Amino acid sequence: MGCSDLDFRSDASSPPSSEIRRAMAEDVVGNDDFGDDPTVNRLEEEGARLRGKEAALFVHSGTMANMAAVMSHVDRGATIVVGERFHVFDHEGEAMTRVAGVEFLAVADRTCRGRTRLLIEEVETGQPPPGLLCLENSVSRPGGTLIEMAHMRELTQWAEARGLPVQLDGARLFNACLGLGVEPQQLAAGADTVALGLTKGLSAPCGGLLAGSGELIVKARHNRWMLGGNWKQGGIVAAGCLAAMDTIRERVALDHENAQRLAAGLDTIDGVAVDVDEVVTNILYMTVTEDGFDLGTWSDYVGRHGVLTGPFQPQRVCRWVTHPGIGAHDI
Repeated sequence: MGCSDLDFRSDASSPPSSEIRRAMAEDVVGNDDFGDDPTVNRLEEEGARLRGKEAALFVHSGTMANMAAVMSHVDRGATIVVGERFHVFDHEGEAMTRVAGVEFLAVADRTCRGRTRLLIEEVETGQPPPGLLCLENSVSRPGGTLIEMAHMRELTQWAEARGLPVQLDGARLFNACLGLGVEPQQLAAGADTVALGLTKGLSAPCGGLLAGSGELIVKARHNRWMLGGNWKQGGIVAAGCLAAMDTIRERVALDHENAQRLAAGLDTIDGVAVDVDEVVTNILYMTVTEDGFDLGTWSDYVGRHGVLTGPFQPQRVCRWVTHPGIGAHDI
């Protein structure tokens, strides 16, 4: 991939800005094994504050944040309730079963006009009862869709009535907050732990944050160590994450605007369609509607012009994701 390519495959493709690179080169570091890396400590404090939690833990990825959370909430052999199209199940499921040793009770959903609702009322928990409810907002797989705040409260109340803690996968937490018109503390309020990805749309080179109670984060820190996730001089990376978070609101708003403009433009092309009403954050799906429209020819053509998209799925659908590496003029 050349530096001139427009990479719509993932918002994790956004290149780090000059501010991020400068911060990584210049910030102060220590040894996080002993808790004395000041930049890691500052990032964890900011991560906890943003989501209204007592403490936070800096980890290598959103996947590690989810894994550390699950391992801290439940023991091996436990069952976790999760949406069947949530990342924890449909992308991280093998890791969760093999490493954390958990089983899944998958819940169906209904998605309409960019809103996803879990059919939690259809769940029969059985015996032994599950140990955790895992949520996701925004929801990546259906196209960056949103779970409305009223439904979030319904889901967390369902869990509370059954004595279940709640883990929220907020890989794109700020996209969800913008789409719902709420602050991160509001979205995180009903969850015991909240994961945040720092690479998707923020341009950080790597990293995630898990926030929760002080007691839970102590457990998560031990589980991070078991996963091989200790940082040593992690402040080099934490500095880039802090710089990325400084401009997060402006970046996310532009990503959403560009996704709307991209969807509208693609929808005008003969032979393809985008349901513009479904595009509520920074992810959209393009469907090839004409049988004679050759997918290979399309992919070769856009590739020669420096445009990279997700691979076509069997339903002749491909995914596009906007991020800070894509400007309005690129659309």
